Amino acid sequence: MTCPKCQGVPKRTETRYGLRLDCCGLWAWGEHPLADAATHDARKKAHAAFDPIWRDGHMSRGKAYKMLAEEMGLSRDDCHMKLMTAEQASLVPDIATKIKEKLK
Repeated sequence: MTCPKCQGVPKRTETRYGLRLDCCGLWAWGEHPLADAATHDARKKAHAAFDPIWRDGHMSRGKAYKMLAEEMGLSRDDCHMKLMTAEQASLVPDIATKIKEKLK
């Protein structure tokens, strides 16, 4: 893996939470793409809005992500919060609301 800013190799640190990669102010947990603070924040908000759909038993996780992928115009394989840009992740709360409305 290389840093998208400098093309360097990120520093790998084992923490009590697992592997953390850092470089140029970007970071990731595990072997995921490095991202900045705004992207991490957008992804957290996306998870907070979307995950209750499947965690609360309204539908399976797979079906929920399939619906999200369709709404976002992504393939199911590419529809992971950890891969989303800040802009993509910022769309998820509104899409989650639409999906919840369909459940009523």
